[in-house]
Amino acid sequence: MFEQLPAFVAAALLVIIVPGPATLFVLSQARHSTRRAWSAVAGLVLGDVLLISAAAFGLAALLLRWPFLLLALRWGGAAYIAWLGLGLLLTRPGSAPRKEAPAGGFRRALLITVSNPKPLLFFGAFFPLFIGAQATGQGWLARFYLLGGIFELLNIGYFAALLAVLRLWRYPVAAGASLPRLAGAGLLLCAMLMVASA
Repeated sequence: MFEQLPAFVAAALLVIIVPGPATLFVLSQARHSTRRAWSAVAGLVLGDVLLISAAAFGLAALLLRWPFLLLALRWGGAAYIAWLGLGLLLTRPGSAPRKEAPAGGFRRALLITVSNPKPLLFFGAFFPLFIGAQATGQGWLARFYLLGGIFELLNIGYFAALLAVLRLWRYPVAAGASLPRLAGAGLLLCAMLMVASA
């Protein structure tokens, strides 16, 4: 397995850096504060850990076996992401950020992750490629979680770099005012892509 680790890291980084609902949501929270952005990252990571566990125990295979469950999850996730996107898109430029506890961003980020079936299917299909056929039972599960841990460390590193760049950039006023609308439009696009792939 360890000889395949560089290939796993490279492929995981490619998956992580492609902007999706998670990145767009963290960016929308970064406009308010770094604390809210990190709260959202924590929600995303917890969601990933839950999905990695579900994939390890076979939920991804069950969803593929019963397509109506996958379809219901996909439509529900798309509706939730579209609702968040619409809320951001309708934000008036220059309006004061809404007062909200960081926990609100955490919960919404967690829901973004667990309501999107793509990460679950990704973990269920991607991780076994790097485990090897010789691993069985507890060894297989331990390797699955090891890859999940590496994936999440890369994910946290990506968000740390993204938030550091934003902090250095110091949120120019024009960009800060348009960021929620850009993130909202991106979330709506992600929701449409989720529905289109159904």
